[in-house]
Amino acid sequence: MSAKDYFEITYWLISLLILGFTIYYIKTSPIKAVETGRKLNDEQNKYNAKSELFLTLFSLRGNPTNYNFVNGLNQIDIVFEDVPAVLEAWERLYNSLNTKDQVNPIQEWSLLRTELLSEMAQSLGYQKLKQTAIQRNYSPQAHANQDDENWSFNQAAKKFFETGTILYNMHIESLELMNENKKANPDNNQ
Repeated sequence: MSAKDYFEITYWLISLLILGFTIYYIKTSPIKAVETGRKLNDEQNKYNAKSELFLTLFSLRGNPTNYNFVNGLNQIDIVFEDVPAVLEAWERLYNSLNTKDQVNPIQEWSLLRTELLSEMAQSLGYQKLKQTAIQRNYSPQAHANQDDENWSFNQAAKKFFETGTILYNMHIESLELMNENKKANPDNNQ
């Protein structure tokens, strides 16, 4: 065999090798593209869930007894499962919320909420958001007035139903007493 034959054999082997790789990559590229797309979509969905939860908690930070705020707190463990700093801040707040006989629980909870929101903001890339901005919140006086009116209405409704129940029970007792009197004195029923 001459050198020309070796070059030709080498050329065809390299060509077959290139063809084999081409076929392999043509076959696997769509699968890898779909896998990459799904991974990116999952990451985007996780980021969106974190962002939505953060914005919910942030917008309700001045009203920590709001049901949406409480529900949001209960989602932190799953939504921020991969952010240890957020989970640690949430654990400190959770433990504080369940600790009785604190000296100043309202102030402690406010500071721990601020710390939690700050950790969440940092993990989402809100680097310029300061804790002083997190501590500020706006709630118009009209909301407080509405809450007071709702509370007063609920108290009045409660009193009305309690009084109605007492009157109903008294009426039932008087009817039962009348029935007993009728049974005891059948001659006086006319």
